Amino acid sequence: MVAPTPPPSRLSPEQRERLEQLADAGRLRAALYQVPKPSPPARRRSRGARQYPGGRPKPWHIARPRSRG
Repeated sequence: MVAPTPPPSRLSPEQRERLEQLADAGRLRAALYQVPKPSPPARRRSRGARQYPGGRPKPWHIARPRSRG
């Protein structure tokens, strides 16, 4: 953990107190609410040939052009 740096001396006592309150609130929030683990990346489909569920490659002679009319 990084050691806190002292605030600049040009702050008024009220500003310094407010800054300390904000820093305390930030540390408390970080302690109470842990950062969630990132989800694994989405799996992409391979760009290979489409296959039947059994793993056999799709035969080319089945795909026939449609007749328009």
